[in-house]
Amino acid sequence: MAMRNHQRFMLTGLIAALLVLSACGPAAPAPTAAPSPTLTPLPPAGEDGTYPVRYFHTELPVSLEPPPGWLVSEETGGMALAAIDDADTGAQILLNAEAPDTGASASDANLLAVRTLHGAEAVIDEATELTFESGEPGYLRRGVEAFLAAARSLRLESYDPLPLDRGATLSLDAGDAEELDPAITHVGPSGAVGDLFRGLVVLDPNLQIRPAIAERWDVSPDGAVYTFHLNPAARFHNGRPVTADDVVFSWERAASPAIGSSTVLTYMGDIAGLAAFNAGSADSISGLELIDELTLQVTLAIPRPTFLYKLAYPVSWIVDRYNVGFPGWERHPNGTGPYRLAQHLQDQVLLLEANPWFYAGEPAIRSIRYLMYAGYTQQLYETGDVDQAYVTRDQITRVEDPSDGLYGTLVTEPAMCTNYVSFNTSEPPFDDARVRQAFAHTVDRQRYVEAITNGEDLAARGLLPPGMPGFGASLDLPDYDPQSARALLAGSAYVASSLPEIVWTVPTSGGWASPAVAFLADGWQRDLGVEVRVEGIEWQEYYERLDAGDFGQILLEGWCADYPDPENFLEALFHSTSAQNHAHYASAEFDQLVERARVETDLAQRLEAYRLAEQMLLDDAPAVFLNHSGPSFMIWRPDVGGYLPAAIGVPQHAGMWKSD
Repeated sequence: MAMRNHQRFMLTGLIAALLVLSACGPAAPAPTAAPSPTLTPLPPAGEDGTYPVRYFHTELPVSLEPPPGWLVSEETGGMALAAIDDADTGAQILLNAEAPDTGASASDANLLAVRTLHGAEAVIDEATELTFESGEPGYLRRGVEAFLAAARSLRLESYDPLPLDRGATLSLDAGDAEELDPAITHVGPSGAVGDLFRGLVVLDPNLQIRPAIAERWDVSPDGAVYTFHLNPAARFHNGRPVTADDVVFSWERAASPAIGSSTVLTYMGDIAGLAAFNAGSADSISGLELIDELTLQVTLAIPRPTFLYKLAYPVSWIVDRYNVGFPGWERHPNGTGPYRLAQHLQDQVLLLEANPWFYAGEPAIRSIRYLMYAGYTQQLYETGDVDQAYVTRDQITRVEDPSDGLYGTLVTEPAMCTNYVSFNTSEPPFDDARVRQAFAHTVDRQRYVEAITNGEDLAARGLLPPGMPGFGASLDLPDYDPQSARALLAGSAYVASSLPEIVWTVPTSGGWASPAVAFLADGWQRDLGVEVRVEGIEWQEYYERLDAGDFGQILLEGWCADYPDPENFLEALFHSTSAQNHAHYASAEFDQLVERARVETDLAQRLEAYRLAEQMLLDDAPAVFLNHSGPSFMIWRPDVGGYLPAAIGVPQHAGMWKSD
């Protein structure tokens, strides 16, 4: 490729996937036919661009590495689907709407070159002449290296799943599409998010806090100041070292009002100034102070004994500032976890490969394949498509039979979960406690467990599940008493004949009601003469409406522990300021009890405050606690080892293996 200086700029037509336009300042305006992109700011990738981050187009099957410090947008309008823009010089790289042929090879991607809109040209102060492989001449402005580097990095992304070494690959059923943004995920730390990302600390299967991105930490005598020392070996998937500034960026991003995280205040609200930042009334989080490149000091608003446990939840995990500026970045994240993304076929396959930069060493299992929307997990296990499934108690004999399709290693895993139905206390008729109490007295919890879980679960004894400190405390539960229920309803501000329509929003399809919903709704109609309309919606819409508070008066909910402390249930679910308080329950007395418990260092007094708060919930009935989940029965293929049963979902795949 010959190059020499020239005084004119003009690019002539080549292949249509990548278009480079160049101008230099006000004296050389862009051609009028070019679209005007709406740009999303992308922080500079460093002076030398040592650790480039790849941008994957959300519609075209192409990717490339933008020049350091350039901006990316897919809201360009016109014929272009994406713009990569140097705001200082006016230069642009535009991805056109014409997709490459699906049969094209990866080498063809390097030939996807440049074209101008018909006849467009501009005069600039200096340019470089070059000849493309097609033989046609062209001219680029000063800084040609940035353009050529981007063009050379362009590659086609496969439409087909990559080949796998099944002997070194763990295959799992992801069910619905995974949410891969730690700041907003609803799926917890044990799935793909836990493979791709890490935070400062991690919870192990024994529910103990272990170092992760932070190799150690110091705590002030009053428990209000934590100083985290980052592991110098911690790196992002592209090899860039993780710094304390990356932690601050990730936390400020998670707490930003623009992100709209429904979990950030629950798990990070202890940090001084974070609530104000989340409310938009502060420009930074006052409780975060950078000491040096690998040291971060965190000041809490008040000492909280559960602070480290909360940091094990994904919302505080570290993201790459240079990655999250790309449109659709969460489909191709540059994380810090033991695995990195190899391929993401939307709604089909998520393929991860071992991260060679992982601070704890490369995992023994070389790759993980998540199947999305693939079907019934047990059938996938029997056909050999996945390595793990769940069975019922009466299927255990099949698991022990080597000739059976369900043969494997049985793992009995405890659970810290409670299922309950919550009432929207801000909407009629559940703004009247007597109506809520009436509904509570028509639920026979023992019969519910026998009918819905075949006796596998435990009838709820309150909100706190077995294994949680405080479980089994002396509580007065509402018993099944239809006569008292009818009297309560008659004495309320409403009567059965004048109740407003009651809507129950359930995450299903086409209005189909689950057995649990049918059991409860039928009981209310039988014992109270109250009809409940069930509204079935898709899961995605359900989550969106749940976060927005846009649902009917009743919700069927379940909550599993994220850390082993009553705070994670009582305060997280029913404090008046909690985002997870879907009942909209507001009681100053309840709030005072859980706020007192959150800072109490004497365990006995702390548990007593939680007991009183739990009794208040039973009396006020913003919810009816139905059942505590029994143990789950998990099977793994005989060649898979290393999984440890845990009552709380924790990342484990990095410590597992497959035998020959």
